[in-house]
Amino acid sequence: MFRSPLAKGRTSSSPTFKLLNILPPTTQSYDEIICELSWEILDNPPGYEALSYTWGTTAQDQPIAIRTIPYPPLSPSPSRTDIVLVTKHLHAALLRLRQSSVPRTVWIDQLCIDQNNLAEKNSQVQQMAEIYQRAKRTVVWLGELDILDIDRETIIGATERMNFRPVEREYSTAEDQLILKDLIGFGAQANTDDSGQRRRGILAGLLNRPWFTRAWVYQEVVVAQKGIVLCGSLEMDMDIFINLLDGICDLDFQEVGEAASIMHSSKGYKPMFAIREARFESRNGWSSTKKSRWLSTIWQAMGNLNATNPRDKVYAFLAFADSTDENRISPSYGKSIKSVYTDATVRSIYSVGSLDVLELAIKRTGSPEDLPSWVPDFSKPLPSTPFMTHNVGGTEFCASEDSQHTSRTSNTDSTTLKVRGHVLSTVVSIHPKDFHNHNPSETLHDWIDLTSVITWVESLVHRQPNIGESPDGSEEPSFQLETEILRTLLAEGAGSDDTPDNLDYTDAEKILNVYHNEASILEARGNNPTIDRAIRKTDPPSLTKLKLQLSTYRWLQKIIKILINKKFFISADFNFGLAYEAVREGDMICILQGSKTPTLLRG
Repeated sequence: MFRSPLAKGRTSSSPTFKLLNILPPTTQSYDEIICELSWEILDNPPGYEALSYTWGTTAQDQPIAIRTIPYPPLSPSPSRTDIVLVTKHLHAALLRLRQSSVPRTVWIDQLCIDQNNLAEKNSQVQQMAEIYQRAKRTVVWLGELDILDIDRETIIGATERMNFRPVEREYSTAEDQLILKDLIGFGAQANTDDSGQRRRGILAGLLNRPWFTRAWVYQEVVVAQKGIVLCGSLEMDMDIFINLLDGICDLDFQEVGEAASIMHSSKGYKPMFAIREARFESRNGWSSTKKSRWLSTIWQAMGNLNATNPRDKVYAFLAFADSTDENRISPSYGKSIKSVYTDATVRSIYSVGSLDVLELAIKRTGSPEDLPSWVPDFSKPLPSTPFMTHNVGGTEFCASEDSQHTSRTSNTDSTTLKVRGHVLSTVVSIHPKDFHNHNPSETLHDWIDLTSVITWVESLVHRQPNIGESPDGSEEPSFQLETEILRTLLAEGAGSDDTPDNLDYTDAEKILNVYHNEASILEARGNNPTIDRAIRKTDPPSLTKLKLQLSTYRWLQKIIKILINKKFFISADFNFGLAYEAVREGDMICILQGSKTPTLLRG
């Protein structure tokens, strides 16, 4: 599409990239978009902005005029003007970005990377994180928006009165919450017309924009120095925009009803939360945890972010991967998906000496058939919650303690992963219960029938009395079956970060008490709407107790979802375990160097 110095044998060692100047409209043709495209040195570029957006439909049917300036001194030929077709979504963005009297310099992937030049695409994708880091500002384009002037002014006015403190991780104060309630029609100044409902619809609609589910946007906005969000005529600071939406999601559900629920169920809620947390960490220096961050970022992307090209489920997150020469992941769009995913997995393992990535290696329908069993299919969401949850580096699991994976795969056989460890036992029996889906209307008892599991375990011991025998012939260990089974089903240690302040994760007795009193807790909640509010010093002891029980119950409802698509099993030495549903009798239970959790291997 454009002349490329890479194709002309450029000898300069300085990395280069293209920038686009959007020229002011001419009096002769106001609707025509005219731009200039030129190569620049990335280490010392002119001031520019970077656009973060979605391509929208793949159809490129909107014409713009681009004057390409040759890269000196390699091309003495004069500049030329081409008519280039772009997507409708980008065309609308260019119209909004264009200034009336002076050019505007921007970087836009669709125009600044020759999508048909594989060598150029590979090299430019490698440095995309740096392109967004060096931009003076990132512009997030969400698309056009049908909004009344009064609603736009009210939303902007609310943000100007709020006291956001993102650098302190304090996203909304009590005063901010009052402003937000007024904004969406639930405050003391409750709207007598439909304006509050209208603004709720606008803000919830923003979270459902495709931008929030595009894989590339995560890297683009997390590394950005500054940013603004454009949606039609609505414009605001990027951090304030994210904190505004998050603040509404964080409002007391009992007070704002479906408003918070709609925001939580939107496509963009989880990606927005992840972006907010990552921007906080980047501002406070995450270099020490960067190597371990790539895996948690990829895990979140697998479930919440999309990419047209499956390779981009890896390449879109290079900013968070190890950048040392030995472990750097280099984009290569000419490679097979199998090669890209295998290479990314191997380099992730070597980078941190950890096998944590193996937990993501769950094959699903449609996964490449030739993908090695230990390589994740990054293109598809996981069928269930990983044991190490979103915070891969913060789990309490430490099966291999501080040992690291040190074995290297063979250069001649990249499909085989060499590991070191030892076999603990084998799987001898698997409970028949299928935890396929969790219906929110189901009670804990509907989903987990501890009595039936205990009966199954006891019957198994009677049928196979050799289970649990120790080498010296002593009897099986004595413990409370109910307690140990519950702790196993909750994957004790997986959700420690989310445990309520009043609850010790290992306090099985307290958890069992809430489990057995589920009906009375739900009944009390229905009879007392204030039970959902925070504990206050003025609360009578009985109400405080109920609030603590409800807090534990909510945590149980959340953590119990780790059971989805998993199986409860018993080992030959009478230990209980929880594994993905692919587990089979006879699987070896192993401790591998560099793995925080036991691993099942099959001969």
